[in-house]
Amino acid sequence: MEQFRPNLVVSGASAWEEDSWKVIRIGDVVFDVVKPCSRCIFTTVSPEKGQKHPAGEPLKTLQSFRTAQDNGDVDFGQNLIARNSGVIRVGDEVEILATAPAKIYGAAAADDTANITQQSDANVDIDWQGQAFRGNNQQVLLEQLENQGIRIPYSCRAGICGSCRVQLLEGEVTPLKKISNGR
Repeated sequence: MEQFRPNLVVSGASAWEEDSWKVIRIGDVVFDVVKPCSRCIFTTVSPEKGQKHPAGEPLKTLQSFRTAQDNGDVDFGQNLIARNSGVIRVGDEVEILATAPAKIYGAAAADDTANITQQSDANVDIDWQGQAFRGNNQQVLLEQLENQGIRIPYSCRAGICGSCRVQLLEGEVTPLKKISNGR
């Protein structure tokens, strides 16, 4: 559970029961359950050692059965917004105030790794919002931008979520992963 760095952990509920919760009360606080928590590559890094799991766990296992069919996100847990201030304590009961149908989940594409042919080393010209620099065709583009002090939005660092999309003006880019939702 520590791999997911949760703020709250509920015990005693059935597996995935929280998927249908919409409003809950814990202690004095009422929470809206606003959306599932999509998980990223960060879950593969040990909070104790700071090292990435060599097989990409637990994200790899979650992808096999917790991939949202509507957007391709890999979800585990829920995001809550408190309606009021108050106190919650370890051991407080969770009261379910409202429910709704749960999201549909399944397996990610059976083989989500792109077929990548190793290219010989080559330089590439990268221009990000007027800042131009010479990069290469071997290193991940996001990392090359960051090495130049350029910060762009991202969520997963694994080529899964699509939030770090950029516009390709010319040339070709080989994705590291096949994206089932077309992002």
